[in-house]
Amino acid sequence: MSNTSSTAFELATWYDTWNETGLNNLINGIVPLSYATRYNLAFASLVPDGGNGYTIGGFGQYAGAVKAQIAAHAPSALVYVGLGSTGFVEAVQDNSQHKNRSTRNIADWLLQNGYDGVSIDVEDSGMSFVAEFVRQIGPVFRAQGFGIAVSVPWPGGGPTELYGSDAVAAFNENVDALEFQDYSSSGTPSDVSPWTDAGVSAGIIMGGVSTENSQYQTSLPDTAAWTQYAMQNGLRGMFSWRLDNDHGTQGQEEDVDPTFTGAKTIYDTVYGVAAR
Repeated sequence: MSNTSSTAFELATWYDTWNETGLNNLINGIVPLSYATRYNLAFASLVPDGGNGYTIGGFGQYAGAVKAQIAAHAPSALVYVGLGSTGFVEAVQDNSQHKNRSTRNIADWLLQNGYDGVSIDVEDSGMSFVAEFVRQIGPVFRAQGFGIAVSVPWPGGGPTELYGSDAVAAFNENVDALEFQDYSSSGTPSDVSPWTDAGVSAGIIMGGVSTENSQYQTSLPDTAAWTQYAMQNGLRGMFSWRLDNDHGTQGQEEDVDPTFTGAKTIYDTVYGVAAR
């Protein structure tokens, strides 16, 4: 069923926590935080919690300050912890062996630090544990109002090839958003069907573009076209990697002179006007 309404269309992006230039751009007010409704902060790890399972840690040194800037200038935006691969498999195994204690640690950390959920960006051998992890954290997160996103590399492979035979049910039952890294595959219009044909709900899928300076940068015409496809085919929204380094004119160093034209293209395609 086609849905062209922008009312509930989610706009998500990532922001780094390791680069002082990105933080200073926020402090100096040059970052258009209205271009997104959710921010994933890159990256945290899952680390041992004093012999009592695993919890969130290992963020970049500017994570707290970046989060504070987003909260001050975009108070309605959600802020998720971006979880990388470090400690991920160990935390899943600890949950299995110790009655889900690491899930409780993670939820407590989110509550204490004022985050709204997690975006799981795990690659390589850790991907086979993602479905089990979202089943572990799903009931606890729902009870406490936290969101769950999975950032999906090479999405053209489809859910079973990437995450295993039980991924479809695990994602439909527990995940709010699947962020397709379409820039690492064939593009949103091609990448969606292997998932929906397998039974994944279109309503949890987000198309994705790369807006940073790299060989994977998505062109602005493709950014607009993939966003239009997402709107017309009932997807949850669009996400970009990453706002702090979005189409920089300097072109070599991270977060230097970003123009934000990638995020703006998504926003303007959805709303038809420039963000203020």
